[in-house]
Amino acid sequence: MSADNATLKEKLLDQWQKIAVDLVREGVPAEVVFETMLTVGLAGQVEIYGKDGAATKLAAIAQQLSEQARQEAEALREASSATKN
Repeated sequence: MSADNATLKEKLLDQWQKIAVDLVREGVPAEVVFETMLTVGLAGQVEIYGKDGAATKLAAIAQQLSEQARQEAEALREASSATKN
């Protein structure tokens, strides 16, 4: 990925987050905001990469999230046991 694309992605991420926060502050339920954003994003991925490619990317993201959750749970266990000692 080029530096220009990385910068663009960072800007877009900031803008999408701002839009989501603004919608929630306006009273739109957060689950509706994020489900809709996910649906639009997934539809775009299917258009670009096809169903199989989009499914592969989605599976990789799910694996990443699962690993992050596992690491966070481990860190919480370690912190909890450290405070007990």
